[in-house]
Amino acid sequence: MDIDDAKAGLRKTLRERRKLAHAGGAADAAAALVRHLGALPLLPGETIAGYVAHGSEIDPLPALRALAGRGHPLCLPVVVAPGRPLVFRAWEDGLALEAGEFDIPVPVEGGELLPDVVLVPLVGFDRQGGRLGQGGGFYDRTLPALRAARPGFVAIGLAFCVQEVASVPRAVNDAALDWVVTEQEAIEIKP
Repeated sequence: MDIDDAKAGLRKTLRERRKLAHAGGAADAAAALVRHLGALPLLPGETIAGYVAHGSEIDPLPALRALAGRGHPLCLPVVVAPGRPLVFRAWEDGLALEAGEFDIPVPVEGGELLPDVVLVPLVGFDRQGGRLGQGGGFYDRTLPALRAARPGFVAIGLAFCVQEVASVPRAVNDAALDWVVTEQEAIEIKP
């Protein structure tokens, strides 16, 4: 079995797990993210990129509101074209969103920002920093560019704990995470 087939099979299994976890406690999980993200060593004033949950993804919006209350500027990802890295538009709670690519909400207005920290949605993860995404490669293109542009850049995957696997199949161009935060814990990825 090649890596693409392995990823596809794992995505199917993990999407089902995520769907069940979401149905069983989405609001409680989102509240737990607030506590766990609040305990991470984020520097004052760092710009944080989040996302608007799509489908059964764990919801980062309560955590984003809390981080904004601590003085962090926020931004959200925007798909500009297939095969290209994401860009990030400034966003504050209450600002209008519109349907972007794949019907994912994006800010209607807002200047582009380079985030210091990106909260990354995912389908699956492991404790070695492996991330299984939706399959479009957008974060795999974006995270290395941000690491090059921003010394100290941090990528934090957000997930339900049931999305953890022993090992995510990884290709050479699959970008790694620095942390994973679930409703149960914050996992620092050790090099």
